[in-house]
Amino acid sequence: MSSSARATATTTHTHAAAPGAVPGLGHLPALVRDPAGFLGRLPGLGDLVEIRLGPNRLVVPCHPELLRQVYADDRTFDKGGPLYQRFRRILGNGLATCAHADHRRQRRLLQPEFRPERVAEYADVMTREAALLAESWRPGEVVEVFPACYRFTLRVVARSLLGTEVPEALADRLQHAFETAFAGALRRVMLLPAGPRYRAAVRTLERTVAELVRDHRAAGAGRRDLLAGLLTARDEDGSMLSDRELHDQVVTLLLAGAETTASQLSWTLQLLTAHPRVLAAVQAELDAVLTGGRPAAWADLPRLPYTARVLTEALRLYPPGWVLLRRCTREVELGGRVLAAGSQVLLSPYVAHHNPRIFADPARFDPDRWLPERAAALPRWGFAGFSNGPRQCIGADYARAEAAIALATLLVRYQPAALPGEPLHDRPVRLTTVLRPRRLRLRMLGR
Repeated sequence: MSSSARATATTTHTHAAAPGAVPGLGHLPALVRDPAGFLGRLPGLGDLVEIRLGPNRLVVPCHPELLRQVYADDRTFDKGGPLYQRFRRILGNGLATCAHADHRRQRRLLQPEFRPERVAEYADVMTREAALLAESWRPGEVVEVFPACYRFTLRVVARSLLGTEVPEALADRLQHAFETAFAGALRRVMLLPAGPRYRAAVRTLERTVAELVRDHRAAGAGRRDLLAGLLTARDEDGSMLSDRELHDQVVTLLLAGAETTASQLSWTLQLLTAHPRVLAAVQAELDAVLTGGRPAAWADLPRLPYTARVLTEALRLYPPGWVLLRRCTREVELGGRVLAAGSQVLLSPYVAHHNPRIFADPARFDPDRWLPERAAALPRWGFAGFSNGPRQCIGADYARAEAAIALATLLVRYQPAALPGEPLHDRPVRLTTVLRPRRLRLRMLGR
């Protein structure tokens, strides 16, 4: 298929090739320069769009039915392939990266630690940490939003996972190592050199996680944290997680439990600052529930439906996990096109969430599109804020609770305001696996 925009009708779907491919590089320059803009234009080309990353050809499903087919059949559309291996260098073979053959066993072993009653226990940690974050700010203080949110989410996941606080220096080391490692991995995916800093960051993650697990084991039995549950978890045949599997799960949980929710919180604060009427509606709900400006708790969440809709809408506009790679394990038909075994599929929640055939006026920040009666009319497979199908994020309920508790606790006490002369950036950081805003500074006014 040529690189020119060309749509061809099939029985039910259209195919297209994205325009602007550069010889030898494909669409790498466009993805590096403006990834959100490039991906956001794909739904206008067709239901199944081919893009090129260097010599690699990938297809991007944009239609809900094609999304359903790929998300639901994780045996045929499996995680793997040469591009995906670069991420496994960092995360290992954990729940987020393992192939279908390992996924069922790993999910069975981890699932008990994410039951509702366990999430309710973790929520106590979320409430304490959110209160500490709110108390650490002073009215009128200018806050670097993403770093502040990241330190909060990392402390929460570390206390949930390890039952201990994370010193500030360790939190900074982990954040820097994750950012550097994933930026390097993404450069390698895009066939660019990663450099020595990438290799050093991967080694730092290896050493740091090994230290955390070793210290946890040395502390002895009787703990109620997530890692203690993983250390004693048994599969149906009595098998346990190996030391390597345990290491990979800890790395995965530290990443998934910190950077993704920090990104969601950052985008939500940016959107609310830019939409004062929505912010006022959120704060009116919070004032009615969190009397005296107290921190939010697990029991409060059912009484904060508008806050939940705001967070879901922010997740739609800026899904942290915005690109997901799959590899065809056999020849398969997708949207009228036959894909050979080994073909690569790029699933992009960002593409689906900005598709006007799925979400009306997709660029508009509209929390009420998630009212029950309106949400019921949306395509089942159109929203993938936490992925979808058998590979949906195991910690989705944990993440929802964490984001809601943090946002409510902050906004019941503070009024975020933009700084004069500093625009509210709506473009993400380039070359990042988690969609997060560029530098975002807000003044936190007391209420």
